[in-house]
Amino acid sequence: MKNKLKASIHKVVFKRLLIVSILIALVVSVIVLYIELERIEKNVVHMAYEESRQYVDFYNQYKYDQNTHTFLVFQEEIKDKLKNSHFIILEFYNEKHNLLLTVGAVDVGKIKDELIRKDHKVQMDDNINYKTFFVHNAFTNELYMEVEIPFTENGSKLNNGFLKGIYKVSSSEIKSMIYDAFIVLAQYIAIIIFTTLVLYPVIIHLNKDLIRSTNNLSHANITLLKVLGGAIAKRDSDTSAHNYRVTIYAICLAQALKLKENQIRSLIKGAFLHDVGKIGISDNILLKPSKLNAKEFKEMQRHVIYGVDIIKHSEWLNDATDVVKFHHEKFDGSGYFNSLTGKKIPLNARIFAIVDVFDALTSQRPYKKAYSYAESINILRKGSGSHFDPELLHVFDQIAEDHYLQLKSIKTEDSLSKKLDLLMKDYFIF
Repeated sequence: MKNKLKASIHKVVFKRLLIVSILIALVVSVIVLYIELERIEKNVVHMAYEESRQYVDFYNQYKYDQNTHTFLVFQEEIKDKLKNSHFIILEFYNEKHNLLLTVGAVDVGKIKDELIRKDHKVQMDDNINYKTFFVHNAFTNELYMEVEIPFTENGSKLNNGFLKGIYKVSSSEIKSMIYDAFIVLAQYIAIIIFTTLVLYPVIIHLNKDLIRSTNNLSHANITLLKVLGGAIAKRDSDTSAHNYRVTIYAICLAQALKLKENQIRSLIKGAFLHDVGKIGISDNILLKPSKLNAKEFKEMQRHVIYGVDIIKHSEWLNDATDVVKFHHEKFDGSGYFNSLTGKKIPLNARIFAIVDVFDALTSQRPYKKAYSYAESINILRKGSGSHFDPELLHVFDQIAEDHYLQLKSIKTEDSLSKKLDLLMKDYFIF
């Protein structure tokens, strides 16, 4: 059970760390991509600004010597520069926002229509203004940037005019920028993975104390079950041997039925505490050597109610209720305290009813001798369908003799307790 608990803790820790790391990676990815996109956009603006500086001299020459010749020279120079430029449209304005020249390497009208449709508007002021947009066509999506760059003269902060242009980012530049962005993202994700791998053994190491504490608590709970079960047995002029044997039989039958671990744990608790309610029964009834009368038997039946009332105050023992409350129910509905029938009786209670009666029959008591295995199993078979669940009894019939012979050879309570511990270690921590 300890190994299973450790494996379970490893699994839980790994799963939670994995979930947290994935969530962190997703959040970081969104943030990093947003930052990188902002960086890409600023890089493009910087590239556009650097390229625009080559037009300042041409602009100043034309602005201060405006005539037909200088205009034609200015126009030709700009067109020549556009051949090897990222700019596909350039517009030059003076400081009063009057348009001086428009030059385009492509269909100016088409691009302008696209800008108007997308409502990309900028205002000429002291700042570098820009808007990015995509132009869609049948083959590709192309990235463009509309930029507005103020011209200054001789280091003055006063605007000498403005350049407005459409800057096209080449596919290779876009790919390079995206590649760089994903490299940065991959580095962040690698850091997250590395941190997770480092944290995992640290958390597991810290959980060693939890495993140790759980081990101690589980051992204390099992000891308490044994002590309480033994006290009840002494109260009923019996020994702890009955509790040990009946719990062993119950575990073996549950294993043969391939029940889940949590249900077997509940069955073990219920087996130890099935008669805990007898603490509330008076001695003159509990220890009466002769047969109980109707009134006394009615009072004896209340031990299942007392038992439920006792264990309900412990959350750890709540799952023992099925056995404590219903182990005297009979398959045909003639049992007590609720007269349940068939599979309305909880499974653990139906299992325990079989092993409890079997051990009572095969054990010597002050008021009876021990029946042989053959006599005992025949009595159980006669109760199939009336007292006992026939399906469960059929399975018990197949395994009972081997376990009976093993337990019969054990002479001391201490040996029985050790055998029980070996069986319980798969369900509780020792």
